[in-house]
Amino acid sequence: MGIVLGTDDGLWRIANGPEQLGLLGKRVTHVAQRDGVTLAAVPRDGLYTLDAEGERLLWKGDARSCAIAADGAWFTGVEPAMIYRSDKEGVDWRRLDEIDGLPTRNEWTFPPPPHHPHVLSIDFLPGEAESVLAGIEVGGVILSRDRGDTWCELANGLYADVHSVRPDRCAPGWLVAVTGRGFYASEDGGESWERRMDSMGNGYTIGLAINPGVAGEVLVSAGDQPPGMNGRVYHSRDSGRGWAEVSGPPLPGSMRRAPVPFWEDGSAWLATDTGLLLRADDPSGAWALEHELPVRINAVAAGGGSSSVMH
Repeated sequence: MGIVLGTDDGLWRIANGPEQLGLLGKRVTHVAQRDGVTLAAVPRDGLYTLDAEGERLLWKGDARSCAIAADGAWFTGVEPAMIYRSDKEGVDWRRLDEIDGLPTRNEWTFPPPPHHPHVLSIDFLPGEAESVLAGIEVGGVILSRDRGDTWCELANGLYADVHSVRPDRCAPGWLVAVTGRGFYASEDGGESWERRMDSMGNGYTIGLAINPGVAGEVLVSAGDQPPGMNGRVYHSRDSGRGWAEVSGPPLPGSMRRAPVPFWEDGSAWLATDTGLLLRADDPSGAWALEHELPVRINAVAAGGGSSSVMH
């Protein structure tokens, strides 16, 4: 499928050029793909898939995130905060009820009414086939090592307003998270977290992408206030110990919203709310405008992973 984009007008992909796939008129805020399967989350509507037979509604409700595990299981994260798993390609879904019993579950919230928290990211630990890692806005990071049957919270030192949490696949035990108070890193599997914001000007971090081929190399997009206004992009080669702002033509001098960062085939990419797709072989070097869509881009799935900004 190549690069798949969730936009304010359905799903698009980039092959030789931009092409609309489906879900026309729907605001897609999270996408995932693996082995030819594409999942798309549409808030207050549901989780969809696209296949040879067209688009299909898999789960009806307020879907906010999605993921596909290496064993073929499908996951969706929803509002109010809960995760569902399907082992039969969306034919049926199991609610992962043990999340309700987590120690701080009754404290999870969200500032605007109706104050329901939501699951904004789902991922898996490298080398742990049964793991499920999730980020909750506002609730923190939770982890399962048995496909969601049981859960624990990874909260020590972490700000609970988590927009995305990902493992560094080149550095076992390393996790990174973007939150409403900045970037956090853990080098002990989430047992403890450290806030790393030196040289990063904007503190409302929201977009996160880790280079799948280089340990510690991270792209983060941030705004100066929710939901990512006045966007900037930052690059680190040492898991956030130091940051450099990504700037210069053809990047927009001012971005109204934080863009979506992602990696594909060894290159860094940015997808903007004005429909621009920009690429660089090295984020600290020259960038080029590769494609332009006539619609706002909210989320990207590339290389089997996913990156999302909208919420």
